[in-house]
Amino acid sequence: MKKIVRSLKDKINKVGADDEKSPLWRALGHFYSPVANIEDIKADEARIFNRDRRTLPGIGLNEDKQLAVLEEFASFYDDIPFGDEPSDKMRYGFLNGGYSYSDAISLYSMMRRVKPKRIVEVGSGYSSCCMLDTNDAFFNGDIDIRFVEPYPQLLKSLVRPSDLETREIIEKRVQDVDIEVFTSLQENDILFVDSTHVSRVGSDVNHMFFEILPHINEGVYVHFHDIHYPFEYPEHWVYQGRWWTETYLLRAFLEFNSDFEIVYTNTFMQRFHREFFEERMPLCLKNQGASIWLRRKKKSAEE
Repeated sequence: MKKIVRSLKDKINKVGADDEKSPLWRALGHFYSPVANIEDIKADEARIFNRDRRTLPGIGLNEDKQLAVLEEFASFYDDIPFGDEPSDKMRYGFLNGGYSYSDAISLYSMMRRVKPKRIVEVGSGYSSCCMLDTNDAFFNGDIDIRFVEPYPQLLKSLVRPSDLETREIIEKRVQDVDIEVFTSLQENDILFVDSTHVSRVGSDVNHMFFEILPHINEGVYVHFHDIHYPFEYPEHWVYQGRWWTETYLLRAFLEFNSDFEIVYTNTFMQRFHREFFEERMPLCLKNQGASIWLRRKKKSAEE
């Protein structure tokens, strides 16, 4: 089997290198290819996958502020309404492959902390259930939650029939959604992004960074999923061949950025404040997730 796979890769690479009609201008792993050479990564993996860096050049990690946010999160911990599985009362259950313990607890806690009037979610599924349940349990269902999801099959299979009647699902690519959907968000509202994670020509990721984030109002919170500190993907993901690129674009976006600030990132806090979670929020350590929360800063007066 390995010989067959190697032979196929060789043929693909040869076509990419030699065939003018091929969409591959250069072979996979070539220094001009977005697909990296595995041997190059392995030779430099100690540096690439070093997660012990507590600071990053050009980025304010706001560790003290994150600790203050975490203290607020801990005050909501005992009220967490979710179990491992969905129930008659809860759409959401922790045991799922998309948005589990730490991510969901952060989302639930952030909603309770900032009390949004509106949420726009780009990329929906298990996180949507967490939002809807938190909204029902703590906000009497009053938060206006809208879903942007071009492939809504999973979402529709997870939510209740009544949700489909009362909540708007915009079945479009984010590139095709009116900007007003996003500019309608005001202070303490949430833009929740769980994208394809790939920055490339015409992608949803590029559209989000280039056409939406610049128009977000002051005081709006922005969430990105699958962002691991220090803005590098897990080693085993890379060796699986997940050539995602969103985290690199986000890191560049945050460097020397005076308009957006980091509010909370669970992989950073769990890495450097593990004892806090062991003592006060242990469920977060059952699946440590990978969420980052930002806020567009208010220029007039900071919180």
